[in-house]
Amino acid sequence: MVLSVSSTYTPPASTTLAPAAQPLSVQPQPETAKPITASAGPAAIYHPSEPAEPALPASQAIDTWVGRDQSQDFPRLASIAAGTQRVLQASFQAFAAGLSATQPDLAGAKYGFTVQADGRLKVLDTAGELSRSAIERLTTLLNQSSDLKAAATAFRNASIDMVDADSPWTGSYLGYYSLTQENFANTIDLASLLKPLDSESPQAFSDGLFINQLANKGERATQATELAMYARRGLA
Repeated sequence: MVLSVSSTYTPPASTTLAPAAQPLSVQPQPETAKPITASAGPAAIYHPSEPAEPALPASQAIDTWVGRDQSQDFPRLASIAAGTQRVLQASFQAFAAGLSATQPDLAGAKYGFTVQADGRLKVLDTAGELSRSAIERLTTLLNQSSDLKAAATAFRNASIDMVDADSPWTGSYLGYYSLTQENFANTIDLASLLKPLDSESPQAFSDGLFINQLANKGERATQATELAMYARRGLA
């Protein structure tokens, strides 16, 4: 197709339409069509409005407690706790040997023991086999052993220091729990902690480990318990 472009002006064509010879007139609507017209609705309804915006969920503030980092003192305090556990184990073995010699009927009893908040030792009837009389006798004998009582209290205090120095989310994760003098007796059975591996089933030995006793019976740390710990140590 060839297009020719010329600079010569070409006037537009002018066409005149002749008027129609037939006149226009309005015709009345037939009576039969009126009901249909009256009931007919509009083909579309336009509602002007602002552009729709996507619905967004309402914002909500959530406070999350993360907790402290592991203290630089943790390795030293963990070493102290391990040392007090060795002393406690030696003291308990000496107590058990003396029990066999002086109270043979109690020597074979299955029992645990722990430290209460006031420093007294408490017998735990872990197997449910001890009579009231046996519990009272064992309690008296445990608290009469000054070496065992001192070693148990030292281990309790060192364990609390170690847990307080750890973090809830890093390190050894001991800080995930709150260990205090008040809840220690409900958390740690010292006899289970001190039994040798070959004297228990693998499961019982595992359950007796310090970290597993914390996990099974310990109090979960919270922001409130952490603040209480700081206050107890004068760090608040």
